Amino acid sequence: MGQIEFPFTSPDELGQYLPYLFTRLSNRWSADQNTALAENGLHGAKLRVLSSLSAFGELTINQLSILSVTEQSTTSRTVEQLVVAGLVERNILSTDQRIRTVNLTPTGKAALKELSPKVNELYLNMVKGVSRDDLDTCVRVLGTLLQNVKNNQI
Repeated sequence: MGQIEFPFTSPDELGQYLPYLFTRLSNRWSADQNTALAENGLHGAKLRVLSSLSAFGELTINQLSILSVTEQSTTSRTVEQLVVAGLVERNILSTDQRIRTVNLTPTGKAALKELSPKVNELYLNMVKGVSRDDLDTCVRVLGTLLQNVKNNQI
Protein backbone atom coordinates (compact mmCIF):
# COMPACT_ATOMS: atom_id res chain seq x y z
CA MET A 1 0.00 0.00 0.00
CA GLY A 2 1.57 3.26 -1.13
CA GLN A 3 0.81 6.88 -0.40
CA ILE A 4 -2.90 7.60 -0.92
CA GLU A 5 -3.64 11.03 -2.35
CA PHE A 6 -6.86 12.92 -2.76
CA PRO A 7 -8.76 12.88 -5.08
CA PHE A 8 -9.11 9.13 -5.21
CA THR A 9 -8.97 7.27 -8.49
CA SER A 10 -10.43 3.96 -7.33
CA PRO A 11 -12.57 2.35 -4.63
CA ASP A 12 -9.39 0.66 -3.32
CA GLU A 13 -7.75 4.03 -2.72
CA LEU A 14 -10.78 5.31 -0.81
CA GLY A 15 -10.82 2.07 1.19
CA GLN A 16 -7.18 2.61 2.22
CA TYR A 17 -7.58 6.27 3.22
CA LEU A 18 -7.26 6.45 7.01
CA PRO A 19 -9.67 9.36 7.67
CA TYR A 20 -12.35 7.52 5.69
CA LEU A 21 -11.73 4.31 7.64
CA PHE A 22 -11.77 6.19 10.99
CA THR A 23 -15.08 7.80 10.12
CA ARG A 24 -16.72 4.58 8.98
CA LEU A 25 -15.51 2.68 12.05
CA SER A 26 -16.55 5.45 14.44
CA ASN A 27 -20.00 5.79 12.91
CA ARG A 28 -20.58 2.03 12.89
CA TRP A 29 -19.39 1.71 16.51
CA SER A 30 -21.62 4.58 17.64
CA ALA A 31 -24.67 3.21 15.87
CA ASP A 32 -24.19 -0.30 17.27
CA GLN A 33 -23.49 0.98 20.78
CA ASN A 34 -26.45 3.37 20.73
CA THR A 35 -28.75 0.55 19.64
CA ALA A 36 -27.43 -1.80 22.34
CA LEU A 37 -27.73 0.83 25.07
CA ALA A 38 -30.97 2.50 23.94
CA GLU A 39 -32.99 1.10 26.83
CA ASN A 40 -30.49 2.54 29.33
CA GLY A 41 -30.50 6.02 27.78
CA LEU A 42 -26.75 6.32 28.31
CA HIS A 43 -25.36 6.41 24.82
CA GLY A 44 -23.47 8.96 22.76
CA ALA A 45 -22.15 11.98 24.62
CA LYS A 46 -23.48 10.79 27.99
CA LEU A 47 -21.54 7.55 27.80
CA ARG A 48 -18.38 9.33 26.60
CA VAL A 49 -18.58 11.78 29.52
CA LEU A 50 -19.14 8.97 32.05
CA SER A 51 -16.34 6.89 30.50
CA SER A 52 -13.93 9.84 30.62
CA LEU A 53 -14.72 10.44 34.30
CA SER A 54 -14.30 6.74 35.02
CA ALA A 55 -10.87 6.72 33.38
CA PHE A 56 -9.51 10.09 34.54
CA GLY A 57 -11.42 10.93 37.72
CA GLU A 58 -12.34 14.54 38.47
CA LEU A 59 -12.32 16.75 35.34
CA THR A 60 -13.33 20.25 34.31
CA ILE A 61 -16.00 20.83 31.67
CA ASN A 62 -13.27 21.86 29.22
CA GLN A 63 -11.31 18.65 29.84
CA LEU A 64 -14.50 16.60 29.51
CA SER A 65 -15.29 18.34 26.25
CA ILE A 66 -11.91 17.35 24.82
CA LEU A 67 -12.00 13.77 26.09
CA SER A 68 -15.62 13.13 25.12
CA VAL A 69 -15.05 14.66 21.66
CA THR A 70 -18.02 16.98 22.15
CA GLU A 71 -18.52 20.76 21.83
CA GLN A 72 -18.19 22.51 25.19
CA SER A 73 -21.82 23.71 25.15
CA THR A 74 -23.01 20.14 24.47
CA THR A 75 -20.77 18.86 27.26
CA SER A 76 -22.26 21.40 29.70
CA ARG A 77 -25.81 20.34 28.80
CA THR A 78 -24.86 16.67 29.00
CA VAL A 79 -23.29 17.14 32.44
CA GLU A 80 -26.44 18.95 33.62
CA GLN A 81 -28.57 15.98 32.47
CA LEU A 82 -26.22 13.57 34.25
CA VAL A 83 -26.35 15.69 37.44
CA VAL A 84 -30.16 15.61 37.38
CA ALA A 85 -29.99 11.81 36.90
CA GLY A 86 -27.67 11.54 39.91
CA LEU A 87 -24.83 10.00 37.88
CA VAL A 88 -22.32 12.84 38.32
CA GLU A 89 -21.81 15.74 40.68
CA ARG A 90 -20.40 19.20 40.06
CA ASN A 91 -18.01 20.79 42.51
CA ILE A 92 -16.24 24.12 42.83
CA LEU A 93 -12.46 23.81 42.89
CA SER A 94 -11.26 24.80 46.36
CA THR A 95 -8.19 26.59 44.98
CA ASP A 96 -10.11 28.56 42.32
CA GLN A 97 -13.79 29.37 42.85
CA ARG A 98 -14.22 30.04 39.10
CA ILE A 99 -13.47 26.45 38.10
CA ARG A 100 -16.16 23.78 38.20
CA THR A 101 -15.21 20.13 38.23
CA VAL A 102 -17.25 17.01 37.65
CA ASN A 103 -17.02 13.60 39.36
CA LEU A 104 -18.82 10.30 39.00
CA THR A 105 -21.21 9.50 41.83
CA PRO A 106 -21.56 5.97 43.21
CA THR A 107 -24.76 5.75 41.14
CA GLY A 108 -22.78 6.72 38.03
CA LYS A 109 -20.16 4.07 38.75
CA ALA A 110 -22.91 1.49 39.22
CA ALA A 111 -24.54 2.51 35.92
CA LEU A 112 -21.26 2.00 34.05
CA LYS A 113 -20.80 -1.38 35.71
CA GLU A 114 -24.31 -2.36 34.63
CA LEU A 115 -23.55 -1.37 31.01
CA SER A 116 -20.15 -3.05 30.91
CA PRO A 117 -21.29 -6.49 29.66
CA LYS A 118 -23.00 -4.94 26.62
CA VAL A 119 -20.13 -2.57 25.83
CA ASN A 120 -17.52 -5.29 26.33
CA GLU A 121 -19.46 -7.66 24.06
CA LEU A 122 -19.61 -5.00 21.33
CA TYR A 123 -15.88 -4.38 21.67
CA LEU A 124 -15.01 -8.07 21.50
CA ASN A 125 -17.21 -8.44 18.44
CA MET A 126 -15.42 -5.52 16.77
CA VAL A 127 -11.92 -6.91 17.39
CA LYS A 128 -12.68 -10.58 16.75
CA GLY A 129 -10.17 -12.19 14.43
CA VAL A 130 -7.50 -9.57 15.23
CA SER A 131 -4.45 -10.84 17.10
CA ARG A 132 -3.29 -9.25 20.34
CA ASP A 133 -0.08 -8.15 18.59
CA ASP A 134 -2.04 -6.50 15.79
CA LEU A 135 -4.29 -4.72 18.30
CA ASP A 136 -1.25 -3.49 20.22
CA THR A 137 0.28 -2.20 16.98
CA CYS A 138 -3.01 -0.56 15.99
CA VAL A 139 -3.31 1.22 19.35
CA ARG A 140 0.31 2.37 19.18
CA VAL A 141 -0.05 3.71 15.62
CA LEU A 142 -3.38 5.41 16.36
CA GLY A 143 -1.80 7.01 19.44
CA THR A 144 1.00 8.40 17.27
CA LEU A 145 -1.49 9.71 14.70
CA LEU A 146 -3.48 11.38 17.48
CA GLN A 147 -0.33 13.03 18.83
CA ASN A 148 0.35 14.37 15.33
CA VAL A 149 -3.01 16.15 15.08
CA LYS A 150 -4.17 17.01 18.60
CA ASN A 151 -4.47 20.60 19.78
CA ASN A 152 -4.36 20.06 23.55
CA GLN A 153 -2.40 18.34 26.29
CA ILE A 154 -4.98 15.64 27.02
